[in-house]
Amino acid sequence: MTFLLIALTLYLAANGWVYYQGHAALQGFPLPVRIGFGILFWALALSFILLMYLRGRHLAPLAGHWFYQLSTGWLVALLYLTLLLAAGQLPRLFGVHVPHLFGLCAGLTALLLAGGYWHYRHPSVRTLQVQVDKPVEGERKTLRAVAVSDVHLGYGNNRRVLEQYVRMINEARPDVVLIAGDLIDMSVEPLWQERMQDVLQQLRAPLGIYMVPGNHEFISGIRQSEAFLRQTPVRLLRDSLVVLPGGIQIAGRDDRSNRRRLTPSQLLRQADPSRPILVLDHQPYDEELEQTAAAGADFELCGHTHDGQVWPLSLVTAAIYRQPHGYGRWGRMQAYVSSGLGLWGPPFRIGTSSEMVVIDFRFR
Repeated sequence: MTFLLIALTLYLAANGWVYYQGHAALQGFPLPVRIGFGILFWALALSFILLMYLRGRHLAPLAGHWFYQLSTGWLVALLYLTLLLAAGQLPRLFGVHVPHLFGLCAGLTALLLAGGYWHYRHPSVRTLQVQVDKPVEGERKTLRAVAVSDVHLGYGNNRRVLEQYVRMINEARPDVVLIAGDLIDMSVEPLWQERMQDVLQQLRAPLGIYMVPGNHEFISGIRQSEAFLRQTPVRLLRDSLVVLPGGIQIAGRDDRSNRRRLTPSQLLRQADPSRPILVLDHQPYDEELEQTAAAGADFELCGHTHDGQVWPLSLVTAAIYRQPHGYGRWGRMQAYVSSGLGLWGPPFRIGTSSEMVVIDFRFR
C-alpha cells in the first residue's frame, strides 16, 4: 500500500508539473483553448487511474481497446514530456531561454510515440542455435522451438494482434512452442469476449505448446487463467515436467507469485540428468538462474523484463538483472531472456524490440 501511495503521488506530481508548463505556454491564447487543454490533459492523466481501478474489466472490446491504449499510452507521453521539459530548463542556468519549449517538447514526444508504435507493431524474428551435449533417442537429433513471452492478451493486445502473432509462429514451422509466462494481461474477461481461445486453437506445433504462468496470470486470477487455457491447446506447467519423444524434458516452474513453488533442485529431481533438460521460468532473477544451472538444467527460457520496453527504463532492468535480455551462459547452462512478443500497457517500443525467437536445438 505504501508503494502504491508513493507511486500515485509521483504520478500526480509529474502530471501537475507538466500541466503547469503547458498552461504557462498557452498564456495569451483564447480562454476556450486553455480550458480545452486542461480538460484533455486531466482526462488523459486520470484515465490511467480509472483503468487500474477497473483492471480492464466491464468494457466492450473495441471501447476497451482504445481506452486501454490511450490511458496507458499517456504514461510514456508523460515520461518523455517530463524528461524533455526538464532538459529544456538546463540552458536557463546559463541565461539562455529556449523559445516555444513546451511546443518543441510536445512535438518531439509525438514523433517518439509514432516511431515507438510502429516499432511495437512490427516484432523482430530472432534465430538462435543451441547445442546441448546430451544424447536423445532415435535418429532425430534436432528440435525447433518457437519461444515467446509476455504476449499480454487483453484489451491492449486484442484478437487482431493475436492473429498476427499466431501467423508468425506458424510460419516458423516449430516442433514445439514455449511460452515463458504472461500470455494474459490483467483479466481473462476480454479474452472470452473476443473468443481468443479460437485463435490459439490455430497454433500448429506437433510436439505441443507449453507455458508457465507469469505474475500476470496471477493478477488475472490463476484459477480463471487455468480455466481459459483448458479451452486451448496450451499446456500449463506449474512445477511439473513433460518428456518429448527422444527423451527431451521440458520443466516448467510456477511463478514467484506462488510463494510455495518448488525450488529448481526440487523440480529437477523429477528429471533424468542424462537427457536434455529445458526449463521455463518467467522471471530471470540471478539467484534463480544460478540455482537452475546448479540443478543440472541445460537451457532456460525466461521473460518478464520486456528489456525495459522504453528507454530509459531499459537502464533500470539492466541494473536489476545480470541478464535482462538476450542470450547468456550460467556455468554449463545456456539461457535466453525474451524481451516479449507483446508488451504491457503503453503500445510503444522505444530503444527496445518485441521479438519471437526461433531456437534450433541440436543434441548428441
